[in-house]
Amino acid sequence: SEHSSCGRCESRFKAMPAMLRRVATRTPGAMVRSCGTSLRVPKAPPGTGDVFHAQMMLPKYSLTNEKWFFLFFMCNFGAYSGHYFYLHFLMPANPPNPPRDPEQVRPEKHMHAVDDD
Repeated sequence: SEHSSCGRCESRFKAMPAMLRRVATRTPGAMVRSCGTSLRVPKAPPGTGDVFHAQMMLPKYSLTNEKWFFLFFMCNFGAYSGHYFYLHFLMPANPPNPPRDPEQVRPEKHMHAVDDD
């Protein structure tokens, strides 16, 4: 096809293994998550000194996955257990219906029936 013979694409594919090697040697412990962009990446103005990447700045409040999921599941457990504690121990139960009187005369027409006349 027309696109596969494009010289620009071929040079990108040839540069890909070198780029991956560079990234792998730069981050030996774990691969860095990156987002590609089609926009120009800005460069720091000359004379500004070293510019630190955002990944070099640790967030002030950061939880590991283990701590975050422990907190998440404990919050869920607390919410559900509090809900069922309220239902079973704090919420008053309705009293049972009184027994029916067999001597009571039933009404001829239901009190909520629609009048047809």
